[in-house]
Amino acid sequence: MASEYQNFHPNKCNVCFLESPIAKPSVPDAGPLLLCKKCKLIKYCSKKHQTYDAPSHKEFCTAVQSVLQKSGTDHVLRCAESFLGQRFNSNPENLIAFMNHVHCTGLLISKILQRPLYHHENQMLSFPALCNVCLEYRAERLFFCGNCQQVAYCSEEHQQSDREAHARWCDGLRLNFYYGTDTTNCAKNLYPNLDFEQDETFQKPFPKDTFELLSAAAGRDIQTSLAEPGLELAQELENINAAGIFSPVGTILHVLRTVGLQHELEEELNVFVLGAEHDYLCFNPVTEAVLFRFLPKLRRLRLYLIGPNVNDAASSMMHFMNNRTVEVEVYRYLFHKLPPQFKLPKPHLAVAFNCGFNEFFGTGKHTWDETVRQLLTIPNVPLAFTSYTQREAIDDAAIVDLTGQNMPATCGKLVFMRRNVTNPFHNPVPMRNPNRDDKTDVLYYENGYLSICVMQAD
Repeated sequence: MASEYQNFHPNKCNVCFLESPIAKPSVPDAGPLLLCKKCKLIKYCSKKHQTYDAPSHKEFCTAVQSVLQKSGTDHVLRCAESFLGQRFNSNPENLIAFMNHVHCTGLLISKILQRPLYHHENQMLSFPALCNVCLEYRAERLFFCGNCQQVAYCSEEHQQSDREAHARWCDGLRLNFYYGTDTTNCAKNLYPNLDFEQDETFQKPFPKDTFELLSAAAGRDIQTSLAEPGLELAQELENINAAGIFSPVGTILHVLRTVGLQHELEEELNVFVLGAEHDYLCFNPVTEAVLFRFLPKLRRLRLYLIGPNVNDAASSMMHFMNNRTVEVEVYRYLFHKLPPQFKLPKPHLAVAFNCGFNEFFGTGKHTWDETVRQLLTIPNVPLAFTSYTQREAIDDAAIVDLTGQNMPATCGKLVFMRRNVTNPFHNPVPMRNPNRDDKTDVLYYENGYLSICVMQAD
């Protein structure tokens, strides 16, 4: 039995995710969360939940105990000290060294388990309870920020010294702490707004972000706490959850507008979504209706979801008023390995959401190189790709740029219209960045950064 929840926190019950009752007394008469005395990484609201979680946690916990015994240390991140030749909290400002300890520790535990670590196990190592200033790890010396419940300190002095740096991220970390990862029903109370206009009567201003797009779909103004101070936490969580599903269609609209295709398009729009996996969840009657609201000429939208891991069930056809249709076709292949019998039309736009071009670059697992190369042989077709963090966006754009430079001159010249810029249509759900040395993006967002390029033919 392997627990695969996506939002582990060291200051929540590992079963019911109840936050620390010391800071948030959600349950009357609840006592302090109980720390697992063996691995010292997770907590429980009760002995009952600790017992309930034992079958899931036992394997990982036993492996942690093993490395602790072999290394003779009192915290799992210290077990790599003999390999790296440095105490993990000897230089708290050197977060690259800290990440080296995290990665080395993960390899040691993975070797004992004889399998890769699960997502939440990696998170346990990436986000342990540590003082945010000195990396003190002894649980009895730590307390958490009362607002976000995420960042720990060993003293009031260290909390005060970190106040200015932490303030930038505190509210986002708070949302992340309370955010639930089940997004399957986030649009259950939304229905398509079919208030379409013809091109000659089109008056709507173009939305500036995902919340304005959500508002257009819902037919009412929907805000975040930044625009509406005092917004109830539950309502804000509901709002960001719902806004998140509009990120892909919002990004597509934004790209079309940026490259000047918004008004040039006639009745048909063909979009290739590359590396598709679960993207089809964000293409539904509500979000597709928004595309027609801001592309009044459009009558036929064809989405081609292309990727080896995309769900076959994503294929569909939806009919809207005035002969508007959306066709979703699925191809479970790498783009450059599509069989020749598939005769796809020339796309107006190709997009890769949260592309990860950099993830396996230079290894045998890097399959994007041939896909990007083949796309760039199609002249004058914009390629848009999004990235989680600025660091990744810079690397992703550099990889595409390098590919473009190595293309034959007859293909044209690669031009970037936008390069690793903040995407106004990012998913507003904040997620913690496991790369703790990345101070630019302590939190990241799906589709957080955007690049747009095109191979311009003479």
